[in-house]
Amino acid sequence: MQSKQCNMPSMPDKNNQGWEAFYAANQDRAASPLLRRALGPDCRPRGNAHAVDLGCGAGLETAMLLNTGWDVLAVDKEPGAIARLEALKTAHLGSRLTTLEARFEELRSLPSSALVHAGLSLPFCAPLDFAQLWALIQSSLEPGGVFVGHLFGDRHEWSTHSKMSFHTRREVEDLCSGWTIELLRESEGDGGLVPHHWHRFDLIVRKP
Repeated sequence: MQSKQCNMPSMPDKNNQGWEAFYAANQDRAASPLLRRALGPDCRPRGNAHAVDLGCGAGLETAMLLNTGWDVLAVDKEPGAIARLEALKTAHLGSRLTTLEARFEELRSLPSSALVHAGLSLPFCAPLDFAQLWALIQSSLEPGGVFVGHLFGDRHEWSTHSKMSFHTRREVEDLCSGWTIELLRESEGDGGLVPHHWHRFDLIVRKP
């Protein structure tokens, strides 16, 4: 199945130039269509208004959530990403946005939430720690809460990177077992800011 290009950076160098270039190149794009699809036309919360944005990056999805009434915990391992998010605190009086600079492998708790969003970020969790991270996401979501995000497939060009996580279709289906699957879409193609072959799963799943 072919789809549009996945605009991900090349593997960041030790000075994080890859990530900074990625943030700059994407800062004017629209917020994630996948997230908008999951939340509906107005993107406003119903009931619990707390969301977690894992791997918040340039902060576009965090900003959209704040602007539509959500309280947000934004998590990223990159200091540059957190610095960008800190600038949003002034606009939102600092009361509805919390930031956390942390690696996924270091996370031990997340607040009870109605939404967890992870846009193109979970594959950057080390394989040995992925199961723990996925269990943490599951436990943090309240009944009826929604996970929205992406996983990379086993045919992704970066699949030789030992510190990243990749999944087969069957493994993705197993991760979603027991959840209501609102979308499980597999796509594959070539492109990106730095051209490469990508293989991706788009997920919208609801906790029972």
